[in-house]
Amino acid sequence: METDYTSTPYIITNIIAIFTAIISMIRPNIGRVLLSGIFIGAAAFNGFTAWKNPDLYLLFGELTTSGLYRSIILGPFSRHIELYISILVCYQVLVGAFLLYNGKLMKAAMLAGTIFLLGIAPLGIGSAFPAPLILATSLIILIRRKIEYSIYEGMGRKIKHFPH
Repeated sequence: METDYTSTPYIITNIIAIFTAIISMIRPNIGRVLLSGIFIGAAAFNGFTAWKNPDLYLLFGELTTSGLYRSIILGPFSRHIELYISILVCYQVLVGAFLLYNGKLMKAAMLAGTIFLLGIAPLGIGSAFPAPLILATSLIILIRRKIEYSIYEGMGRKIKHFPH
């Protein structure tokens, strides 16, 4: 399969990743919301794709430069695509939801998201590389920040002080 680093989705994905990294440095809570949206949006995309066209995921075996990834994708993964993608979707939803919390759940989600993004990087253009590394950097930036409240709590404060 031919790779196209000039395709619109590839370019947009990498622009969004760069924007998210910059925002995560400047406004960590907005960065968390963006990353949450990215994870939950990816979960929705993956769930829909696995339901409608599961064999599309076999293209990742052709796109990766990793022999190990290729053998897994074209081997056990190919026989149970919907199961593996369903697990992946749950993982992505949980990471996306818990990024909006604070404390240990948030930090765990940031670590889990970083591991996931580093794990998909070897898919190459199939993961819109280098976007996963840029997004993982965003999460690492956020892990190092002191975040004292969840997005849910922050929204509650805004609503409470909203003029009636």
